[in-house]
Amino acid sequence: MFNMSNNEKQNDDLEKLLSNMPIFTDNRSKDEVYNRVHSEMKSANIDVIKRNNKPFSRWMPLVVSIAAVLLLTFLVSSYLETSNEESASQHKADEQADTMRTMDVNPASESKMEKDMKTTEEAEIENKDESFNSLAVESESLPIQPFNSARTVYEDDLNDGVAFHFSLTKEAYAYPITIIISKGKINEDFPDGWPNSLQLYEQYASAIDEVALGFNDYLPFQGHFVSVGDTLQHYLPKGHGYDEASATTAVYDDTTRFIFSDFAFLERLNEDGTEITWDQMGVMDKESLISANEQQVYFKQKMSNGLTFLVPKDASTVPPFTEMQKSVNDYFTTVVPKGVNYEVTEEGNTVVITFEETLDLATMDYADSILMIEAFTLTAASFDKTVRLENVEQKQWDRFDLTTSLPIPMGPNGYVLIDNK
Repeated sequence: MFNMSNNEKQNDDLEKLLSNMPIFTDNRSKDEVYNRVHSEMKSANIDVIKRNNKPFSRWMPLVVSIAAVLLLTFLVSSYLETSNEESASQHKADEQADTMRTMDVNPASESKMEKDMKTTEEAEIENKDESFNSLAVESESLPIQPFNSARTVYEDDLNDGVAFHFSLTKEAYAYPITIIISKGKINEDFPDGWPNSLQLYEQYASAIDEVALGFNDYLPFQGHFVSVGDTLQHYLPKGHGYDEASATTAVYDDTTRFIFSDFAFLERLNEDGTEITWDQMGVMDKESLISANEQQVYFKQKMSNGLTFLVPKDASTVPPFTEMQKSVNDYFTTVVPKGVNYEVTEEGNTVVITFEETLDLATMDYADSILMIEAFTLTAASFDKTVRLENVEQKQWDRFDLTTSLPIPMGPNGYVLIDNK
């Protein structure tokens, strides 16, 4: 036996492996094989040439990459802008929501609030209108309202109470009113005795709402008052303004005489008690208050607050009841209807008015008929007289007994103090 080398052994194994493989036979000739191989090589070269003749194909991956980057950038930018807008909108909405939460309202409740506010305002306007139409004034301490459509006050109307003479100012005119204060209220406010006009003024004047009644805010007076016997002293500060013009002086004079009718004299002084100098008039002496309330003729005036007031005018040289038959101006209009004529005579202290034709009061406006009769009584009283009417169809008209002298009035334009206690 002999030993075989490694190479020889490997060759021997390869030969055995090959000998065991299937036998392949190719019946093609050499020329056929050659032509087939040549044809496939030529086809392969053509494909390579086609690809190399497309220079864009080499840059296609780069172009696609750049396009992808640009598209991605655009998408990201759009997304960020949209996100910012949505964020801003959401932030604004959040702020509005926070504001609404802070106010503790929502649109529905806000609408309700507006409705409630309108309702409240309308109610306030209605209340003001009602207050103005009724002409009732609710002040803290002195609510007053017209007495029987601002009719004249007579003694029977007092019911043991007091007639507080007061004054209201409008457009440079002073208008007297008469406020009925009950006996119980007087006893409560003045336990030490029956008050005079100064005490009534000091107790009630500042509590009367003149503006709410449709007049100017005039009272109380500037300065202070002191009563010395039958004289009322008025201590006035510098710059009081009551002497600025003839109209302001007239209002001051009328107001003092309307209110302080139970004093005989008025003395105006400086605050230090020295005599006062009135502009355009010089040093002021005592003035008579009694004579200032005498001999007046009454006319009517339609007020802006809806009431018709009876207003006094100092009598002229014309007989007073004759003067009453004609209007003076828009402020002083006659109370005697057109076509009604009468004659005036006197019987002692009684003025007798006799109508030329029988007067049927029912043919007149009822309020006008009452105002005419009351103006007759007020005018007569300022001359310290009573009045009687003759040749009237009616024997009784309202409160008036027309068969005898008419009652003496306490004051014009009545009001009543409402005591709510």
